[in-house]
Amino acid sequence: MSLVSSLFLVFVAAVLLLYYVLPKSFRFWVLLLASLAFAAFLGFYTLLFVVCSAVLCYLGGLLAGPSNKTGLRNAATVITVVINIALLCAVKYYNVIGLAAERLNLLFGAVDGANSFFAYAVPVGMSFYVLQTTGYILDCRWEKIAPDKNFFKVLLFSTYFPQLMSGPMNTYANLSEKIEKVKEVKFSFERIADGAVRVAYGFFKKLVIAERAAMVVNMIYADHQTFTGWYVPLGVFFFAIQLYTDFSGCMDVVIGVSHMFGIELPENFNCPFFSKNVKEYWRRWHITLGAWLRDYLMYPVLKSTPLIKIGDWSKAKFGKKNGKKVPTYIALFILWFAVGYWHGGLWNYVIGSGILHFIYIVLGMIFEPLFKKIRPKIGADKLYFRIFQSVRTFILMLTGFVFFRSASVKDAIDMYAAIFRRGGAALNWPNFCASGMNLAQLIVLIVGVLLVFAVDAYKYRPSEDEEPKSAIAFLRSKSVVLLWAAFMVLLVATLVFGMYGLGYDSGSFIYARI
Repeated sequence: MSLVSSLFLVFVAAVLLLYYVLPKSFRFWVLLLASLAFAAFLGFYTLLFVVCSAVLCYLGGLLAGPSNKTGLRNAATVITVVINIALLCAVKYYNVIGLAAERLNLLFGAVDGANSFFAYAVPVGMSFYVLQTTGYILDCRWEKIAPDKNFFKVLLFSTYFPQLMSGPMNTYANLSEKIEKVKEVKFSFERIADGAVRVAYGFFKKLVIAERAAMVVNMIYADHQTFTGWYVPLGVFFFAIQLYTDFSGCMDVVIGVSHMFGIELPENFNCPFFSKNVKEYWRRWHITLGAWLRDYLMYPVLKSTPLIKIGDWSKAKFGKKNGKKVPTYIALFILWFAVGYWHGGLWNYVIGSGILHFIYIVLGMIFEPLFKKIRPKIGADKLYFRIFQSVRTFILMLTGFVFFRSASVKDAIDMYAAIFRRGGAALNWPNFCASGMNLAQLIVLIVGVLLVFAVDAYKYRPSEDEEPKSAIAFLRSKSVVLLWAAFMVLLVATLVFGMYGLGYDSGSFIYARI
């Protein structure tokens, strides 16, 4: 069941009706049964996967809890986390595993399609789910939370349907607290309106902007032997638009739906393209993934015995100031390698979503003392310099997107080479229209992008720790009628300009396929 399908909207409406009509004591069970039904809609193997994984999470949490002996706690934590990581690898890299299996079968004379089992048996989009359940087990071991003895509470935490496929990732302490209070949630037209506008905005981003930008992206990436020169940066720019509106649109749908149930999920985006540097960008883009990897990977690695010993050695070798940076760089490399590998099991993901960002951040740390001296002399607090910083950061992100969108490292290198290759298609309107984009389509895309930019500009706060302004709250403060009017405008715009319907296959959300 796609999050941008009419079936999903009908499903949400039915669950909302039951949620608010039935006695409040039933709400927990309505959400749990709805979540299991949603998993079943995704396929039998998905349902089996999430239930078995929840059982593992529940048992692992109990065994890792403080009431058991240290040896048992450690063994339970290691075993369950290793199993979860193995599941994560199976979920995320089934295409790599399936390809290897197919080649092996072909070697022994099997027919094509030998890996079809992997296409159907392994649920797609469960990587968020696996990390979330792993976090629960580790929190129990580290005594951040007490293991919950109620299996059904752990099951709902694991399977809560709005965030099941694409996040945002949550902690048990955060989500369980909100689920405990569902009996206190009162029906409110304002709450429904807020959520509906957020969902409509997500549909608009996905169907009007992301799918339209994909037309240009697909054309250029599919034939960069022909579309060379300026077509390449143009294609990467359009891909940045596609990816942001696709993934943030997905989050708008998920957070909006959950808001209607009175359960607030964490934000996953905070105006990332306004970031002044790469480090800030990753505190504004895919926020919950960054927080998870920081809390459950980077900090534990930094506190590990091997890195403490490396830190002591490097301080003695290079001095206290420089020596203490060595373990930080090592932990950062492990972190960013994991980020890249999480996005996909191929080297183009490891480089484009991981290693490049590690290099940019470390270079920023190395040259920070120099930058501190230069900034006062060039008016770093001026608007023009902030714009320069945001544009520079955006361009650095584009260098990684080349790898992220390419099928392999070789294809990414070919894309870079195509920038300087001559003899390709001329950069003109007829060739641009080969993507299926006409003037009307381009105008719709530009207007849509400007709307998203305007909303982000309104929300933006220079410090990512500041609470961003809410355009929805602003509209509601003026009038609930204005809020419903915004919903109708977004709805009509999506119905009229969205790319969907018979003869058109709207792609699933990009990060739901990761």
